[in-house]
Amino acid sequence: MKIGTDALLLASWCSVENVSRIVDLGTGSGIIALMLAQRAPESIVVGVELEEAAALQAEENFRLSPFQSRLRAAQQSAQEHARQFKTCDAYDLVVSNPPYFNEKPKSPDHARNLARHDEFLPLKELWSAAKKVMKEEGRLALVWPMDRKGALHKVAKDAGFAMTRCCEIAGTKNHDPKRFLSEWVLASRLSSNQPSLKIERLNIELGLRQQGRPKHTDRYKELLNDFVIEWH
Repeated sequence: MKIGTDALLLASWCSVENVSRIVDLGTGSGIIALMLAQRAPESIVVGVELEEAAALQAEENFRLSPFQSRLRAAQQSAQEHARQFKTCDAYDLVVSNPPYFNEKPKSPDHARNLARHDEFLPLKELWSAAKKVMKEEGRLALVWPMDRKGALHKVAKDAGFAMTRCCEIAGTKNHDPKRFLSEWVLASRLSSNQPSLKIERLNIELGLRQQGRPKHTDRYKELLNDFVIEWH
């Protein structure tokens, strides 16, 4: 799978404050893990990927990066990673750009289906795996489609999680949001004086393109500035 905007925004938006161990469930080529290793220079980052070719690509990308000593690729499912979990290896941050297509036509390409369709990582199993490997005071961050927001909230509530941050993503100010970023903690960790949930809206582009090139918003540039060599 090619690097997409979902992954770039999730990796640049999620909080890395006070994190020393991070896991990316479904890392693909490893872009989210690499970005988090850059943002959290004292952290150990593990990229978990089921599909063999993608896991090998992530491993190579990790090896060629300036952060190679802090990155590890694990070729296994999120469920298997959770089953093999040891308490001493608990994560401060669990992040995922999970497969979220549900009951939609599949591609002849099995690897593409693994990356896109949630039957290979059902929502309940994602939350279960995250809860098992996360520290009690840890956080879960993910990206999800707006049209399945209700399903996400129901599974999260049933798993004992509460949302603390949310960012709705739209192409421009004239478009409805299609995706949203969110951060979650265990509901039992919330205090009675916890600040109310703040929902941010992020428009990616200002509007009409010039000669086919997008003009990005200031907020989009702010998030990705450390990862872009030159803006058009």
